[in-house]
Amino acid sequence: MPRSSWDDDDWVGTPPEGHHTRDRAHPEFWWRQRPIVPALAGIVVVVVILVVVVLLS
Repeated sequence: MPRSSWDDDDWVGTPPEGHHTRDRAHPEFWWRQRPIVPALAGIVVVVVILVVVVLLS
């Protein structure tokens, strides 16, 4: 299959559906997100429970 010389990332004008221009993007929204903190807390709880179960058995 021949490869097209047109690259999807080289668009100009109105952005394709699902893309936002740089002036509408808000990267600080994603910088404020802390998804690893709840995940880390959950992992710690599971490890503590496993240690207690192993020590009591």
